[in-house]
Formats: sequence, C-alpha cells, structure tokens
Amino acid sequence: MSLVPLVLVDGSIASSYNSAGKTGVPRAGLRPLSKLGKAGIATADTAAALKALSDAVLAAGGDFRVTECHRDVGVQKAARAKYDAWVAAGKPKPGTAGFNDKTMKAAFVATPGRSMHNAGRAIDVDLGSLKFPNTAADQQLDRLWDIAKPLGWSPIIKSADERASEAWHFDFYGDIKGVLDRLGYEQAALCGAILVGHGDLSGFGAELQALLARAGFDIGKIDGAPGAKTRLGLMAALRLSDAEASRIIAAKDTACFAQLLALLAR
Repeated sequence: MSLVPLVLVDGSIASSYNSAGKTGVPRAGLRPLSKLGKAGIATADTAAALKALSDAVLAAGGDFRVTECHRDVGVQKAARAKYDAWVAAGKPKPGTAGFNDKTMKAAFVATPGRSMHNAGRAIDVDLGSLKFPNTAADQQLDRLWDIAKPLGWSPIIKSADERASEAWHFDFYGDIKGVLDRLGYEQAALCGAILVGHGDLSGFGAELQALLARAGFDIGKIDGAPGAKTRLGLMAALRLSDAEASRIIAAKDTACFAQLLALLAR
C-alpha cells in the first residue's frame, strides 16, 4: 500500500544516459530522468528539492546528471545479490580475474526495502560530468556539497572525497528526518520505503508504525508487529482510549491512516 505518492521528477532534469543506455555522451543526447520509468520518480518534496539542485548546479556552470533516483525492491534485491556475490568472492578488484561484472557489484548496496532509493528520497549523481568551471578536479565534489547541502541534500559519506564509495549518493530526508535522528539511517529508510509501498515490511502493522514514527511518536523499532509502544503511540497521536486503540490494531482498521498522515512530521 502506498500512503505517500511517488511523482515524476521535472522533465528538465537530465539522466546520465542517452537513448541507447550509454553514459559520457554530450548533454544534448541525454534522456530526461523522468523518462527512465521507476528510476525517475520521487516523493513530491524530494522531486522539488531535486529540481532546485539541478537548477543551482546548472546556474553555477556545472553539468548535472542523475544516474538513478527511485529504486523498487525488485531492483534493489538484484543489486544486493551482486554485492553479496562480490563480498563472498573476497571483494576482488574490478578488472582482475576474480571479478565478474555480470554477477558482482563492487559498491555497497543496502538491504532491500531499507534504502533511501526505495523511499524515493535518494539520488546518485554522475560526478565525472560535473565539470564546474574554475574548479580543480579534486574540488568538484566539494563544490557540489556547497550547493547541495543548503538545499536539504545530505551526502552519505563524511568528507568530500571523490574516490570514496558512494561519493555519488545524496539523500533528501524531508518528513523522515526525525526518524533518522531518533532511530538511525536504516530505520529511517525503512520508514520512508514503507510509506511509498517499497519496504521489506508491509501490511497494517508496518504502515501504522511508519506513520507513527514519521509523526514523532516513540514506537521503538519498526518491525511490523504492533506491541504496547505502538498502541501507546496511537493513543497519544489521535487521543484515543486504550480500548479504542486496541480495537483499531486488532481490526487492522486503516481508517486512521489519513489522520496520522495529516499530523506534522517530527
């Protein structure tokens, strides 16, 4: 069930690919990110923030290209399987005899359903194409950080090092920033993914917990199994009696979801 809609990103935002799926081509030949199906959708606030970031980078003279935005659980599972195969093989370096680019991925991939990509709140940027004018090659990422962070985009790495794995990955937390602060990255990503229908947990319990966590109520970790903390959180959120909150949970009554979604994210 999708409680928060995913929308197409703005058509002016460029992907990294041409119509043949090749990268590194002149900008005029690039496909819009919005034409890449599920890779070109995001939550509405993320889509707006992405448009602002693209415009700002272009205004600064850079070439902004996005490799991927949203990723559904099926794609995440396939990518994770390649990452796990690479780890199991001893993490061979790409280009060596032990590396198979068809079955391995030499970069971290989050657990399916627990990625900000699944939540429609992450982008991978084509760093090699940025080329900000009057900016050294080893300062391109620093320049992007200077632009992206004031617009609400958070790099996933701690320092602007182009050589670092996931240097290309940026998150826009928006409504789930409070979940991140209280429960950490994986739980925040899970919460966001559940809300858009792409978590590894689904069903009434997971959705109820994600809505309560988004609204700032302490329900412990999201595990899909509502317990005492979930019941107390629901009572506090909607000012219900213990009996009424218990009834909603026992009946799996989704009628309360619209009220919970209308609450301010905290």
